[in-house]
Amino acid sequence: MDAKSYHPKVSVVIKTYDNSRRAVRGSPTLKELLVETLRTLEAQTFLPDEVLVVDSSKGDGIAEVLRQYGPVQAFHLRRLPLAMEHFSYCHAMNVGVQEAEGEIVASLSGDATPANERWLETLIAPLEDPKVAGAFSRHIARPGVPMAWAERLRLWWRYRSKATSLRQTDHVFSNASSAFRRALALEIPFDESLTEIEDYAWAGAVQRRGYWIAYAGASEVYHSHTASSLKTLWRMGYYVYLRAKIDAANASGQKSA
Repeated sequence: MDAKSYHPKVSVVIKTYDNSRRAVRGSPTLKELLVETLRTLEAQTFLPDEVLVVDSSKGDGIAEVLRQYGPVQAFHLRRLPLAMEHFSYCHAMNVGVQEAEGEIVASLSGDATPANERWLETLIAPLEDPKVAGAFSRHIARPGVPMAWAERLRLWWRYRSKATSLRQTDHVFSNASSAFRRALALEIPFDESLTEIEDYAWAGAVQRRGYWIAYAGASEVYHSHTASSLKTLWRMGYYVYLRAKIDAANASGQKSA
């Protein structure tokens, strides 16, 4: 997995909207984070061919940010409007995949920002192996933003490793910062019947096809939340429940087949 020898055509898809009126005090807005993300993408050691911004804003806040940002020489920048009433994480991801032109799609949530200039290079490196369907980044705390102890625990528990590992049975995957083969995502779209953890379900689906999922610990992304410890613990438990539900449904389906 030599990052320097692998040069696929890559489309970065950013899923975002204008949350200026609801942003937590002391935290950057998604408009501010989009500017930070675009600047970081322009500085990458491996440049994407295009960046697609799937914008679910009710107003034109994100569109105005892109207009003010100005022309980008490093890659082709496009905005894909998506009505808020039609928004879901899975649908926004599928829209980006359908519109992308790269053989590899890299996904970023609006509140996730590459932490260094090697984010993309190290994220796509495992995909040089044709057996790898997708890879996801190590999430780290956003500097300067207050964070509850439960959120620190969550980041440490899931993303403490800085190494790269290949997984055949562990379905954990995060489209907050991921890269995957576009052809596979067109063949096996993200399940829009799921309100959350569509990335986990997709990872399980491709792993059952014989592919691997890679955890790229050297690809770091700022992605942490400001929710209270109580809410964070509740969400952690809720995600465990959702994953168990998906696993049980898959096991039942395999038995009936």
